[in-house]
Amino acid sequence: MRPNNQRSRSFLSAAEIILKASGQPLTPKQIVDGALEKGLIRTAGLTPWQTMKSKLSTNIRLRGEHSPFMRAGPGLFGLRGWKSRMPEYHAKRFKAALLDEDVLVLPRSSLSRYAPGPGVHQDHIDVRGLVAECYPMRRRDAEADFDVVQLVSVFVLHYGNRVLTYKRSRRLPEARLHHTYSIAFGGHLNPDDSLPLLDLSVPDLALMLIIRELGEEIKLPKEPPPQIVYRGLIYDDAREVSRQHLGVVYDVHLASEAFEIGERGFLIDARFETVDEIAARLDAFENWSELLLQAQIAPRST
Repeated sequence: MRPNNQRSRSFLSAAEIILKASGQPLTPKQIVDGALEKGLIRTAGLTPWQTMKSKLSTNIRLRGEHSPFMRAGPGLFGLRGWKSRMPEYHAKRFKAALLDEDVLVLPRSSLSRYAPGPGVHQDHIDVRGLVAECYPMRRRDAEADFDVVQLVSVFVLHYGNRVLTYKRSRRLPEARLHHTYSIAFGGHLNPDDSLPLLDLSVPDLALMLIIRELGEEIKLPKEPPPQIVYRGLIYDDAREVSRQHLGVVYDVHLASEAFEIGERGFLIDARFETVDEIAARLDAFENWSELLLQAQIAPRST
């Protein structure tokens, strides 16, 4: 029975209380069940354990050793103070794990309402309408289901009048993109992160999520933070891989050209280039990069 005189807490503070009381690692669902039982959180969401998992993962990824939490095993979270008696778990990134994640998908029958054809669509978009039509699906299933379109984030990184380019290696799960160059960073949208990323109505939260998304592929200086500009949606049906994805596009203007590739071996040959340098070898780039250039999203002076 939940006490009524206990103030509702944030997911993270509730997680810390539940983990301390447990004294052992728990799954996000176990943490949420305990927090709800004690009246520590209130939620109207259908999958609050996914929200808990997202918040814990984000906190660990962004704060690192300064996070009060750590991964204690596959699907298990614990307190960093326990590190003296148990090792921290670092999940391996490999194709099977990526295909088993939940991603946000849109019914293909609704696609024309938001992207009426190939190209970058910058007109007013009914963000909440788009989100309302989306639902989570296992990525493995979504890859084989052509009745849905997967939502992905697309970040174009600028420094002055140059854009960061890179080459995709054979280690990436998308075999159809191996050895192609790109100006687009990003990845599949997590069901819990979709709305802040799409409408940017909560700037601090959106920036945190964008930095988290970028952090999987590229590490940037923490200060000063980049300037983020939402650009619209990108879609193209010229190739099978792009036909299955709808991209949410942002320009990311950097204050420094310092960067470090986070997914070593996955993304290679990364460097800043001008639009003329990219155009001179455009046939080496995947089709979304060409559309982004045509829409004058890249490059752009800050």
